[in-house]
Amino acid sequence: MARQVYALVLAAGQARRMGRLKQLLPFGEGTMLDAVIDAVLESPLDGMVIVANGQVTEVIEGRLPERCFVTLNDEARSEMIDSVRIGLDCLEQKLKPDSADGVMILLADQPQVSAGVIATCAETFRLPRKPPEVLIPTYHGRRGHPTIFLISRLKEIELWPADKKLSDLTHDHPEIVRELPITLCPMPIDVNTPEDYARLTESL
Repeated sequence: MARQVYALVLAAGQARRMGRLKQLLPFGEGTMLDAVIDAVLESPLDGMVIVANGQVTEVIEGRLPERCFVTLNDEARSEMIDSVRIGLDCLEQKLKPDSADGVMILLADQPQVSAGVIATCAETFRLPRKPPEVLIPTYHGRRGHPTIFLISRLKEIELWPADKKLSDLTHDHPEIVRELPITLCPMPIDVNTPEDYARLTESL
């Protein structure tokens, strides 16, 4: 049976640098988060979990299709790795992944991510007999998103102390990483500040 790849969308941030919830800022015909969700739904992934704060949950809950779930992280002081843990727990409960399946991490503040890039990463992960434990797309030599983790490897973070970051998984084990060059589109803009958002909207 083909390996499954599931999306884990991180949308719980409190947007301290932006001053307002960036996940819900207008982008295209919807919001930044809508753009990421739509890209996932247009690609050949096998399910999705969105980790969101309370305000974002109220906006999106109840309008997602089958095999798509929202789980809450409303702790203002939490870090990204906390959201990954929460999302991973929901994914295991709702979607019952196998240890050889993949979890694709997507960020709600990168709405330029395309269904094409998501599909390319997912299909590359599925191809080899032994998949990479971590698959990272690169844009002109720079690592970016969305990254796919073998779920058995990602589960290591469940026991980590609070001061560790998800990137430590690749820094501590460089031998498990495979890079995938993306040549047909630029790296998505990471929207953290009003200036980043202005650059994003100018790109439309």
